[in-house]
Amino acid sequence: MFRSLTFSALVALIALSISLLITETVIAQPTSPSPAPTNPPKKPNNPGITINQLKKGFAGNCPTSAATPEIITCEDALPFINRAIKKYRLKTRGQKAAYVANMAFEGGYLKYNHNLQNPSQGTRSIMPAVSLRAFVNANKSVQKLWPGYPNNVNDSTIVDVLIKNKLDFEPGAWWTVSGPDCATVAKGLTGVDATFLVWEKTCIRGGEETIQDRLKIYTNVYKAFM
Repeated sequence: MFRSLTFSALVALIALSISLLITETVIAQPTSPSPAPTNPPKKPNNPGITINQLKKGFAGNCPTSAATPEIITCEDALPFINRAIKKYRLKTRGQKAAYVANMAFEGGYLKYNHNLQNPSQGTRSIMPAVSLRAFVNANKSVQKLWPGYPNNVNDSTIVDVLIKNKLDFEPGAWWTVSGPDCATVAKGLTGVDATFLVWEKTCIRGGEETIQDRLKIYTNVYKAFM
């Protein structure tokens, strides 16, 4: 037979039982799920440039109107520029700046798409026929413009075919990163003068007498493309 508990012992036993019951209840309560992490919006894979960046890069030299058939305004040119940037994978700030700066120098800030002395040389980057043929040879999507390619590609009219089909912004973009001897030096293009000079002398070869003018434009465009 159990011995009777003292009153104080009974109180202590009841208190212990209540404490254990509360502890079990707390443990049994389900925990609230942690809020799902919010991911920041992804940036475009290969963003182009904005009209403000283009205008700033051109430093007041954007044509105000299409006064002649060859002139195109910055607003009208922008979609073609961005399409070329995306299509030919100009991924870095330096590559985009080099493409636009070379086009600005060669084409007089979108005023020309033909060499005035040599009609077979042109597009927005004023490239010679041999370079335009290299562009065509490297891009199957362009070759379809010549049924029976390559048999009927005429060097003297390549430029006109490209312009007629609104592809005159594309050869310069392709050449910037994929032309002969261009790929490696294009990867190194930054805001440092030496990187542009290496690219210009290796890839463009525009002539020693033009380098400083080209560098000045590139520097301005690069800064604008922040």
